[in-house]
Amino acid sequence: MIIKSGDTHVVQWKANLDLTSATVRLVAKPRTGDPIVLATTITDATEGLVSHTLTGTLAIGTYKVELEVTDGGEIITFPNNGYSSLTVIPDLD
Repeated sequence: MIIKSGDTHVVQWKANLDLTSATVRLVAKPRTGDPIVLATTITDATEGLVSHTLTGTLAIGTYKVELEVTDGGEIITFPNNGYSSLTVIPDLD
């Protein structure tokens, strides 16, 4: 996913799991530095959709992203093969 610096809209990720009784953490890791936990909302539990509202404060760069789902005492990470990617590019002004 590519966004521009300063964006303040909703972005979504999907876990291939029913999230009805789950909690979810959205973790973004820049190329250097510590991971950031982004606030999330489960927007459609049966479809596994999770949303985050961008605040316009993410630094320009590329982030590895994963969803950490806790369900019934188990932790399941999505995607389970590699990572999703979030790239923040400069806007024109």
